[in-house]
Amino acid sequence: MTLTEAWKHVLNRVKEAVADSDHPFRFVALATIDKNKRPQQRTVVLRDFSEESTFMIYTDSRSDKVGEIRESDSASLLFYDDKEKLQLRVTGRASIVKAGEEYKRHWDNGGSSSPHSYTSVVTPGSKIENPDEAFNWHLESTPNFCLVKIEAVRMEFLQLDGVRHIRSEKIIRNREEILHWLAP
Repeated sequence: MTLTEAWKHVLNRVKEAVADSDHPFRFVALATIDKNKRPQQRTVVLRDFSEESTFMIYTDSRSDKVGEIRESDSASLLFYDDKEKLQLRVTGRASIVKAGEEYKRHWDNGGSSSPHSYTSVVTPGSKIENPDEAFNWHLESTPNFCLVKIEAVRMEFLQLDGVRHIRSEKIIRNREEILHWLAP
């Protein structure tokens, strides 16, 4: 397998996850940096992926991750397929999209199908006395829906295979990709 073929296989797995809700890459760990410079991780749902190595997730604009991204655009994603023993790590720059054509397209094509996720009266992470307090929505109002867009600057995959593991990195600079094999 060539380096280009290996990356094509890995990135095809990411594309498949966008369309297949049961795909192992569909749920991904997102890490950001909080105001105290501590890493914060959470599982998110991959919603879109582009050929330019841009990853998209949906979230509530009032969530901690949005504030963290506004403070520091550094973010990472970690994908793992247990069956295939394939790991993909992505480091990139995150941004928040709250308006415009891209925002509208994502709202119309998926975000609006679960408006309860983005119209809660109670801000995510707020202390409540009873779980029922969280189930009050402003369905008629503007949603708190937003996109988290992560533009990869470096990606690395590790394919476990008994003794003959393979590992590679892809560095992206000015839309140019630099590929290398790495020792596992």
